[in-house]
Amino acid sequence: MSQVLRVGMIGAGMVSQYHVQGWLDCPEAQLVAIADPDIEKARDRATKVAGASAHTSLEEMVAKCNLDAVDIVAPPAAHAALISRAQAAGLHAICQKPLAPNADIAKQIMENKNSSLRSMVHENWRWRHPYRALKAALDRKKVSVPNSFEFRVESSGLVRNENGIYPALERQPFFTSMQRLLVFELLIHHLDTLSFLFGDIKIRSAQLHHQSGVVPGEDGAEILLSAGGIEGKLIGSFCAPDAPPMPRDRLFLNNSDTPIIDGWSMKLPNEQKRSWDEHVAYQDSYSDTIRHFRHCIGTGERFETEIQDAVVLQSAIEQIYEYA
Repeated sequence: MSQVLRVGMIGAGMVSQYHVQGWLDCPEAQLVAIADPDIEKARDRATKVAGASAHTSLEEMVAKCNLDAVDIVAPPAAHAALISRAQAAGLHAICQKPLAPNADIAKQIMENKNSSLRSMVHENWRWRHPYRALKAALDRKKVSVPNSFEFRVESSGLVRNENGIYPALERQPFFTSMQRLLVFELLIHHLDTLSFLFGDIKIRSAQLHHQSGVVPGEDGAEILLSAGGIEGKLIGSFCAPDAPPMPRDRLFLNNSDTPIIDGWSMKLPNEQKRSWDEHVAYQDSYSDTIRHFRHCIGTGERFETEIQDAVVLQSAIEQIYEYA
């Protein structure tokens, strides 16, 4: 492998813009090509990176570019085939979450993986600054391990606004085609984050809700679970009228009325509140994930989110849908 990791990106949809900037923020890597069946989308993303080329497929990109790794930003249904094809070409892979449409396919990806090539799942929520800071405080025992938690994730994205628009559908119109929505698309991040903060996830029970009537999948959820043996709740909604259009996280510990994390801020006991700029920090979560991937490729260290970790996470998601 060359000293600078040469990367090709597969997929040029909405979130790919944050991946592009993430690679630009990684000095030991170079994004050299972008592939998408819609060549105009690939070209548009490629214009943001000096010297990057645009292609319609992984195979075309591999044939024309000398790559070390691929960044898969395609829909989950394509991940298994893309990881397999990338590994057949001798490439490491970082793959956007969810790893697969269901736990069985995720297990197949793990079982078929080439052990000599590295694969990481892109779970960027755990790289958000408030969660990294809280984890550091827990590790340094500045915050005691809680007895309980409540994690609330609320958005008004599926509440019609004053212009008659559903903000979530304007931003992510594919929501209207998803039979599994809130848990599969959003709360997967929060389950991974709870695992990162406290330990292994165990699902106790779950209820899913269909309130908006404009999407086929669930737009509300109440999940009872434990994380590292700590009992708690994960509550999510796309239909909270008093919430912002984009989901807002609030993490409460020990039945407190005051969240220890509220959006992009953190308030530890007996300390001043820390806040991060939302737009800068959102990009940082992508960039830090990508830098972690590059670091581990170079050192051989374990990824925080290996494929086997994603299989465990998707098995928990399957349990939620089974309970509901």
